[in-house]
Amino acid sequence: MTRCDLTAFTAVITMTAICLITPVCSASGQIPDRFENWCASLRNASSPDLVQYLNGVIPDDKNAQCVTVAIRKLGKERYEPGIAILVKLLDFRRPPTEDEKRGIRERPQVSEELFPAAEALELIGKEALPEVLRAIKTDSTSPATRDNAVAVWMEAYKYERPKGVALLKQEEIKASDDTTKQKLRWAVQKALKYCSPPVEEEGAACRQAAADSVS
Repeated sequence: MTRCDLTAFTAVITMTAICLITPVCSASGQIPDRFENWCASLRNASSPDLVQYLNGVIPDDKNAQCVTVAIRKLGKERYEPGIAILVKLLDFRRPPTEDEKRGIRERPQVSEELFPAAEALELIGKEALPEVLRAIKTDSTSPATRDNAVAVWMEAYKYERPKGVALLKQEEIKASDDTTKQKLRWAVQKALKYCSPPVEEEGAACRQAAADSVS
């Protein structure tokens, strides 16, 4: 290897190392801290204070940035006492960043990036599922909330998606009234979209779970 080749090789190794330890090159699924400067008043707020804040506001254009920050902080801290209010805010859509207003996006957006409570509940994990299931069943739940609730449910079972579908199917079968059964039947069909395509083994297992009944 010539000296020139050695220099180039060293530069590649150095850049690779930098990418491995810095967030600039990270492939993390979490939203970058683009929102840190949105709400200075909540920057040092404790988790209980954030829950109290969210319980006391109705999201609107004036407070949307602060609501976004509060939701994201609760998710990062995996604060389980905040689950109930996060579920109530599953249909809250965050305002666009300045870059987004100019049509600039770092990558294709997924639902969780637009609805911060969905991302926060996914970070909290399976502890949130009882409240998430309640949202799916409740008559007053908005369509966006119900959509995002199913997304959170299936994210909790991302490594065992047929089980996630099967548990929703069991809830449908156990439901005592037709209205709740209908909502859960819809949720089961929605959950199937999070499984692999039909040609793959996981997709087939999910469809079987959706068709099975509890003996």
